[in-house]
Amino acid sequence: METLDETQLVSFLEAVYALELDDRSWLDKVLWALSTLCGRDNHYVGFFYDASNVDDFKLWNVSLPSAPAELGEAFGLFQGVVQNPAFVTTTFRSLHVGSARRTAMPYMAPVLAARERSGWGDIFNINGIDPSGVGCIVTVGIRAPEYAPPAADLVVYKRLASHLAAAFRVRRRLGVSQVGGAVDRKPASGLEGAEAIVDADGRIVHAIGPATAKVAQERIRSSAAAIDAARGKGARGAGRSGLEHWHPLTSARWTLVDSFEESGQRYVVARENQAHSESFGALTDRERQIVLHAAMGFTNKQIAYALGISDTTVRVLMARAANRMGMRTRRELLLHPALQEIRQNPSDAGE
Repeated sequence: METLDETQLVSFLEAVYALELDDRSWLDKVLWALSTLCGRDNHYVGFFYDASNVDDFKLWNVSLPSAPAELGEAFGLFQGVVQNPAFVTTTFRSLHVGSARRTAMPYMAPVLAARERSGWGDIFNINGIDPSGVGCIVTVGIRAPEYAPPAADLVVYKRLASHLAAAFRVRRRLGVSQVGGAVDRKPASGLEGAEAIVDADGRIVHAIGPATAKVAQERIRSSAAAIDAARGKGARGAGRSGLEHWHPLTSARWTLVDSFEESGQRYVVARENQAHSESFGALTDRERQIVLHAAMGFTNKQIAYALGISDTTVRVLMARAANRMGMRTRRELLLHPALQEIRQNPSDAGE
């Protein structure tokens, strides 16, 4: 696969957060942006999935904008592979990113063999994983037999996966991207359900609930300004540094997205977009977010990026959560029975 075109990273994020589109158009746009980022010589596939019950895996809204016709056999074999609960558990429920060759064997062996017969090789997956088991995945199909990205690129891909997961969760909360639902329906109004709205001048013009706090408003304004700066012409050329300032969530609660009204006025909307779980009612919202992301295999640094908080805050909240649950360490906390359905890989209980 070609080297990442880092000048396209911000464009990919813009496509991911183009929430005004219907499901089909949105996923096509995301895949197009991914192709400009990773190279047009590859092929790209994306779909929505429900892995909440690994014995009854579902996928829908499959997008194949650039898939060669000769890969029909491989796609057919893949439909059979996803019926294997062990495969679903070790991939869709466990992995944020990874190549089929390196992370999905032996399950994907027949698929890769069929691809090789057609002159194609490995598949690299970027998985918008969620504790609910309902997510969105986009894949890059390459010619080489195996793809092992450099460590620095792997960090970028994991961050893109966090953005994909956050955007998909927002879409579901807006009433689209439902399991087996219509893929041509657009989300509700861009301002409906917002906890805070920031106008083009950086002023908070609407706030409810936790967003009414002064500190919360300062963080929302600061995040909105950072995202705007990352989207500037000069910043786009700076490459992956734009990712440093554009987080999937702000203060472990809000995802910030654009909304354009009929008058042409642009607003930034802060939407409550926390990962959901019925468990751990004794924890605060922020503590629960830390635990859920850790259960999905995130390191503390990855959690900090995904939630838009500092590494130190993650460590403090993790320790508080463990203490509330009567545990002494992160590892002990992640072995809690309530997390086992989410944390499909017990070996990943440590940092």
